[in-house]
Amino acid sequence: MVVTVPERLALAREVAARLASRPGVTSVFITGSLAVGLGNHTSDVDVYLAGPEVGASREQVFAGPVRIDVHRLSTQALAESVRRVVGATLRSDDGADVVPERDVTTALRLHIGEIVVDGGAAALRKTLNEHELTLRRLLITRWLNLAHYGQEDLAGLVDDPEDGDAAVMIARLLLRTAGKALAAACGDLFPGVKWVWRQLDRSAPAAFPHAHYRRLLRADPLATGHDGVRLTDLRRFAQTCLAATAVLGWHGVPVTHQPRWRGGDGPLRRMSELSIRAYQDGVVITSPESRRVRLSHEAALIWALCDGVDESTMQRDIDRLRSVHTAARRLEAERVAVLTDELLAARLIHGGPA
Repeated sequence: MVVTVPERLALAREVAARLASRPGVTSVFITGSLAVGLGNHTSDVDVYLAGPEVGASREQVFAGPVRIDVHRLSTQALAESVRRVVGATLRSDDGADVVPERDVTTALRLHIGEIVVDGGAAALRKTLNEHELTLRRLLITRWLNLAHYGQEDLAGLVDDPEDGDAAVMIARLLLRTAGKALAAACGDLFPGVKWVWRQLDRSAPAAFPHAHYRRLLRADPLATGHDGVRLTDLRRFAQTCLAATAVLGWHGVPVTHQPRWRGGDGPLRRMSELSIRAYQDGVVITSPESRRVRLSHEAALIWALCDGVDESTMQRDIDRLRSVHTAARRLEAERVAVLTDELLAARLIHGGPA
């Protein structure tokens, strides 16, 4: 028997209400893909139970064919997770490891979940809502870090013919990670990876090239002549998504202001093997051989805009961003020229043919 998505959610609410009557349980919330408009008729549901004396544990229960993952934690643990998340500093000298991954995941699930019984959960969610940009940055950091490691792995695989299959797998993971980063930059903070397509369909800007993204992911970039897709095409598009995430979404600037998603044929172009990670005090660009360069947010914006443009196009892009982006407002033409020369000298961009 097929249980529809609304029926699954209804069953989950019934189970959550029954579990809420257990001794010591004061807060209950439902989360997972179904709770945020994703998932399908086979998806399971997560139910969180919290209380002053509730010990940390996890179990699975079934309501007919519907599997429900039940997570238990104390109200103090839940509050501490929220406290650590909203207090994150995200500086380049300490990174995001200050906030444990489990705290970020718990906070995200409360943030996007459905509260069934409120015993303080609503107040904690209100706190998270007030610090939504910090929560978004922590999720963005997760994806930017994974993309950085993906670029490192890919660099070690592409030159060895025996590692071609692994290179294709990592390249596709890099592209998927870039999609997740972009979804987070759009404020779609579901942490799971399975539904990245639906997230982009509902959250990415209208100009985002969905068909191109799917084509890159499905093609074999190492197969000669396969749909005309090259590995460099995949890496550049993934890098564009990651760059837009780091220099726009990180700052809360809507990525609808991304000037273009497909690179041009102008002389100024990012080195495609570089990864980007954003912090409050700047941006770090890293090469596969672990060369690490910290840039100001202004220099990082210029770097991100170097996607096959000439200097006049880049200046127009910056001018259009002035009304929404603090870093763009600090970039007068003379400074743009100086920073561009510095990026060229540092070999973070090149100025020749594509």
